Amino acid sequence: MRPVIVFDFDGTLVDAYEIKRESYWRAVSEVLGLGPGHRATVDASYARTSGAHRFVQLTDTAAALGRTVSDAEREEFSRRYSGYNEAEKDRMRQFPSARTVLEALRADHDLVLASGLPHSNLVAEAARHDLAEFFVEIEGGDKGRTLDRLRAAGRTVVLFVGDTPHDEEVSASRGVPFYKIGGDADLARLPEVMS
Repeated sequence: MRPVIVFDFDGTLVDAYEIKRESYWRAVSEVLGLGPGHRATVDASYARTSGAHRFVQLTDTAAALGRTVSDAEREEFSRRYSGYNEAEKDRMRQFPSARTVLEALRADHDLVLASGLPHSNLVAEAARHDLAEFFVEIEGGDKGRTLDRLRAAGRTVVLFVGDTPHDEEVSASRGVPFYKIGGDADLARLPEVMS
């Protein structure tokens, strides 16, 4: 079996961090009735948990605010967050080197796309950005679970490519080497790093 490289999606292949940070603030502030004075706390939570499943993010934010969140609030937050992201989807563009990098790496590796996005959202986004063809598997929901499943199936995961502290923590907790993306220049260098 060929070695595997696992890619995150948002912020790694598609430039979406700032847009989703704004969507997150809007959804959380509306559902929890927050004012501008809470923005710094919400932004800090988003930075800490970006890349995790949205409900993990919301739990962290609520804890930072000293709040609890009901099931109804969670569902309303998720609905609004998805809606705001959907409204801004045309502003979320893949990094210019994404296709070239994926094409180069798939010559010698199986590529897997893993994200904290709900699975159906991730599949739709990968297709919308015309990137789905590069991946042998696409799995949304929990990146750690994806890494665990691949390794349990006997696959050798040689690298996890992501952009957030959450991604790095997940990678380290599974003993998988991590490559951090801070923008298109980092992504463009990846084939050279792997050679």
